[in-house]
Parts: sequence; C-alpha cells; structure tokens
Amino acid sequence: MYAELNIDLGAIITHSWLHSIELSRWTDIYRFEAEQLMLISTEFEEYGAGMPLDEGDLTYRDGKIVIENIDRPFEAIGWIHSHRVDYRIGIDGDTGLIDTDQLPDREPIELRPR
Repeated sequence: MYAELNIDLGAIITHSWLHSIELSRWTDIYRFEAEQLMLISTEFEEYGAGMPLDEGDLTYRDGKIVIENIDRPFEAIGWIHSHRVDYRIGIDGDTGLIDTDQLPDREPIELRPR
C-alpha cells in the first residue's frame, strides 16, 4: 500500500494523465460511493478511434470534449503507472494529497475504496 486517505462519501476523485499519442491531458472523474467508485465523467482534448461513443452525454466545453452522466461503477481504478505521463490523482480538487512521483514506475497500481 502506498497511501491511505480518509475521504467523505460523495467526494470527487480525479485520475488524469498525459495521453501518450495525443500528448494532451485526459481526466476521468469519479464519485466516491462507499463500496465503489462511480465514473461520472471524462474530459479530453482530442476525439479519435477507440473513444467511447455509446455512453453519457457528449459536449464540447472550454476547449475539451466532455462526456458526462456516464454513471459506471468500478470496484477499483487500475493502471500501469509511468513517471513519463504525469499522472495526477485529486480528491475534491486537491492533487497534492498523493505524490504520484513517489509511486513505482512501470508497476501496476490500484486505487480502491476500503
């Protein structure tokens, strides 16, 4: 375990990174719901092959494509961490609670409610 934080029900968790091909920030936004994380929206600058088309409401706002009202539950968020893509994890807007530079490079990471 790399970090453990107490957060309130309904807290907003952001998980973002620089996309390896587009080199623009991609942000997934979750709501903490006790036993799970609910993906509520995602934001990115470019829309291309492999992007979601069949869920949520798509809009263009402030130079970003935004998909809202996704409402897809996750038991955990998993990724292969890389120091090259500037991962950021935010809780209610604060991205300084978890120093992602201290997470191991090129290792599987999981963010999970307990």
